[in-house]
Amino acid sequence: MRIFGILSLVLSFFLLSACIRQPKNSNVRAVEDMLWRTVMIPEKVERIVGIRAGSLRLLVYMNLAKNVVGIEDGDKLNLKRPYLSAFPELDCLPRIGPLMGGDAELIINARPDVIFTAYSTVGEADDLQLKTGIPVIALECPELGISAARDSLYASLRLIGSVMQREERADSLITAMEEMIHELELRSSVAEARRPSVYVGGVAYGAMKDIASTQPYYPPFIFTKANNVVSSIDRRLVSHVKGTYVDKEQLMVWNPDYLFIDESGLSLILEDLKPGRGLYENLDAVSRGNVFTLMPYNNYAVNYELVLINCWFTGKILYPEAFADMEIDAKANDILKLFFGKPVFSELVTENSFRHITKDDLR
Repeated sequence: MRIFGILSLVLSFFLLSACIRQPKNSNVRAVEDMLWRTVMIPEKVERIVGIRAGSLRLLVYMNLAKNVVGIEDGDKLNLKRPYLSAFPELDCLPRIGPLMGGDAELIINARPDVIFTAYSTVGEADDLQLKTGIPVIALECPELGISAARDSLYASLRLIGSVMQREERADSLITAMEEMIHELELRSSVAEARRPSVYVGGVAYGAMKDIASTQPYYPPFIFTKANNVVSSIDRRLVSHVKGTYVDKEQLMVWNPDYLFIDESGLSLILEDLKPGRGLYENLDAVSRGNVFTLMPYNNYAVNYELVLINCWFTGKILYPEAFADMEIDAKANDILKLFFGKPVFSELVTENSFRHITKDDLR
């Protein structure tokens, strides 16, 4: 029985290998993806697609928009995602099926040389590769604030660079991101006793959320060394996908110096902060006028460029002297040019972006 099992595994391996579409010149090479899978790919890859949350975004970061040959339905006309505002021509590409995986037949019709995927399991990646006969390469699109997760993001960018022979682009983008994070930390270097306490509410996870939705590992607070009042929350209550939620009564107990609001949940939070309600009466941030909005960055995984833009605005609010030379519009366009080569901030910003919420707004 044991020999039979081994033979079955070997046979499955050869069947899977045979089903991977070979390029005409039969020149192939091996890469290891983020799921530790060894994938055989053409020596030169030109036509690509990105499926599931975040993968298309990473391809665009790597200056590969012109190589993309199809997009998921969820990316059609979704200009709230900066990579689509920067490259609206992507909307003209053939559809390759629904979000979070596409459709195997439609992907085949688009004729990519390689499929990039994210938020996938080994089984799902292998199954799609078997169905399409096209190499499937798994990426990771994690949060930015935790160094180990950031390393996974950088490894994904380098993997794309290796597949597409864009190693220099991966290195330059990673270097620029690290230099930016380092500068944020330097500008925010104050004595621990002077670090303000902060809270962000309304963090979007798939839909509009009220003030109870938050983020313990919120990069704008991590990189500005602010004291996030929820950073000590039990890790078992933290979810990168489903979100993290706290009691409003607990928020009043924490009573942070500054309250930041994810713009996507502003209308709900303005109701939470109405005069006569507990939050309005008991939060010092409200009485002192320390309430500001930030841009939402969770939209089909993380928009890393918006994370960094939020970081710079947060720094300017918390440490105005250290960030006195920084104007948010100019800095935002610098960041967008880094990621997309285009200063498209005016297409992303709204009347509620980086807004100072006063007591007059709450009446």
